This record gives sequence, structure tokens and C-alpha cells, in this order.
Amino acid sequence: MKKFWALLAWLLFLPLNFSSAAEPDIAIGLVQNQFSAEVVAAGDFVVTDSAGTFLSSLPRGKYFLNAANGKINIGTRSFSQDLILREKDAQKMFAVNKQTYRGRVQILLDSGKKLQVNNLVPLESYVQSVLGPKSSPIWPDEAIKAQAVAVRSFAYARMQASDQAYALKASDQDMYYGGSSTENTLISKLAATTRGEVLYYDATPALAYTTESSGGKTESAAVALGKSIPYLVSVQDYDEDSPSFKWTKTISVADVERILAQNGHNLGKLKSYRLSPLKEPYGEDRSATGRVLTMYLKGNAGDALLTGTELAAILNLNSTLFDVSATRVIPAKIDIPIENPYGMEIGRKEVPIKVNGDDEPRWKQVLPGYVLLNGTPDETLVFNGRGYGSGLGLSKWGARGMANSAAADQKDYYKVILEHYFPGTYLVKLY
Repeated sequence: MKKFWALLAWLLFLPLNFSSAAEPDIAIGLVQNQFSAEVVAAGDFVVTDSAGTFLSSLPRGKYFLNAANGKINIGTRSFSQDLILREKDAQKMFAVNKQTYRGRVQILLDSGKKLQVNNLVPLESYVQSVLGPKSSPIWPDEAIKAQAVAVRSFAYARMQASDQAYALKASDQDMYYGGSSTENTLISKLAATTRGEVLYYDATPALAYTTESSGGKTESAAVALGKSIPYLVSVQDYDEDSPSFKWTKTISVADVERILAQNGHNLGKLKSYRLSPLKEPYGEDRSATGRVLTMYLKGNAGDALLTGTELAAILNLNSTLFDVSATRVIPAKIDIPIENPYGMEIGRKEVPIKVNGDDEPRWKQVLPGYVLLNGTPDETLVFNGRGYGSGLGLSKWGARGMANSAAADQKDYYKVILEHYFPGTYLVKLY
């Protein structure tokens, strides 16, 4: 019966309404596995245990938290249990490590030795904070609303499934949470028009991932997460206007060697690499959308097979959808001394350099995608790619592209956007 109502809701694409429920708080991890943290209270605040039992009342001000001897120390006060800090004036906010947050602060002891500090914040406040950097108030309303639902859905799904003391970290990729500092009034008003709306699939909250820009086609969960999720499949993206739709990054081979070594891959001097070209049909080292699955590098001290995700992270590349070429700088001209018959320099002449031949690389291709490096000091690797982020789920710039192409009188187009990026899902209004 549940599946019948879910299917009916999907066909109509109208939110199922359970709005009598109260808005939940979400726990966001601010500090993990640390011995200390700084908390500044804008007003007088109350300290309770996790069950809400009153423990103390403290005045506004700056406090240093630390864990010692199995206790949580707040300034000169010590507590032997997990704590929750709540401002007496609900309009006041706490700052944790100089970042201001709405709601309450939760302090836990990790294995009785280190601190775990969470922000317990209303879900809508969390959505507004995450949405601020993801969008712009001048963007189409329907694109912003689609993003709001996706952010809320992902957060709610993580709340239901997390086995940690928090649902998400403030620093999570594609879901950065900056507290009150990243809120935008106009964007928050648009997000509020979708208040409580969450995507479901087969009676379960949907993990509605979001990304900045996919570079033309989103990635599937099977590739990005290593597991198939029916509503996270590869779909056409409409992100051509994204500043990162196409990008180029040039890194010297010497810097690549150094960065690899810093990240535990001491290959010595790079001699070669292998990565199939970014053109169809793609090689086995790429996904069906062209994203790099693995790249092989060989040096005089060893070799490594790195995943595209790892390589993109350590080289700070925009995405795993990239091609690589090796090159060295060829000067446009050369300065030649002019000498008399006695070997004395009597002048100089600039001679332009012209490289004849086709555009084929200078190295010898032994195997498809296999490139030999010549080891010159000015040798570089040029990464030409598309998109920004994981490429999984709703694309920020793709949603904008879809909304810009919609008819002016088309109502609730954000639902069409959501259905495109998360096929088979349906909306439930939780509160």
C-alpha cells in the first residue's frame, strides 16, 4: 500500500502532506577529535546534560573548552557528562572557533579523551546557510527552490541514517555549512517557499546529492559512490554557462613529483604516465561519462595507480573529468651572438623559432594513453577538464540552465528540475 501511494504521488508530483510534524533539529559536526575549542557566547547561557537536565548557568563571554581526565572543562568549570549549551535569549548566537551559529552547541567526549562539538540547529536554518554559497539571488527562483529541496532532502536522509553523533560535517564537500555568515536574505525567502519539502524514493528519504557543475553529463552513484541508487543515474546536464564548464590547469612535472611525495606516493622522478584520451569510446580507466577512474604513474623510484578522485584531490583539480598532456615551453625566439673571424662578439641577432610538422606530441606513444616524459626542467602536465565537483546529483549550474529555458508562465518548475536529476522520486511535505 505504501508503494501505491508513493507511485501516485510521483505521478502527480504533488507533495504528500504530513505538515503537522514539528521542524527537526539537525546535528552538524563542527569540531572532531580535538583536545580544545573556543566558544563565545553572545549572551548568558544555560548548560544542561544530553537529557536536558539543568547543570549550570554561565555569563556571556569567551570560553575555552578542553577535555582532560574524562571530563569536559568550560573555563574553570568541569563536567563529567556530555553537554548542551543554550542561549537564554533565542536571538543570541554562539561562535565556535570564531564562526557564528544559530541554535545550540553540543559537546561530547570522543572515547572520553577528545572533544566532539556539534551545532544543533533547525533544519531550515541549516538549509539557508548551505544554500547561500550555492546560489545567487539574481538566479531564477525555480533553480534556487530546486536546490533548497535537494539540500534539505540530503540532510534529512543523513539524519535518518547516520551512525555518528552528527548527521553531516560543516566541511562536507558540496554541503559546506558556514552558520549564519553564509545566509542570504533573498535566497532564504525563496527556500522558505519549499519549507518542509523532502524528496522520497520508495517510502525512504532520498540522498539528493548536489554538485556545482558536471561538465555536460552527471555521474551515476554506481561510479561516484560505488553502489547503485535508482534515482542517482547519469543524466544530461545543462551547465554550459558554468565558469568551470571547461577548465585548464598547468602543473610542472617537478611540482607533481613533490605533491605526490607529500601525499605518500614517493615515485621519484616521473618517467611516464598512462591515461586513455577523453574521447569516445572511453577506455577502461574512465567511466561511461568520461571521468577518470584510475591513472597510472611511473617514476624512477616506484609506480602508483591512483584513483581519479585521489588525484583530483591532491592536485586540486576541479573534477575527475579531465585529459592530460605533457609539454615543455618552446621559446618564440633565440638570441644568437655574432662574432668576427677572431671570435670576438660584435653584435647579437634574434632568430624566430618555427616548429614544423603536425600537432602530434613529441613523445612516442607505445600504448594507447601511455606517455613518456623527457625529464627536462621546464616540462609540465596540462590538465584540460570539464565541470566542478563530484558531478553527482543535481547540478547547480544545470538547474539554472533548465530554469532559464522554462516558459515564463510555467508554475512550480522546480519540481520538473528535481524529477530530471532524481528520476522516480516524489515530494513529501514533512512539516
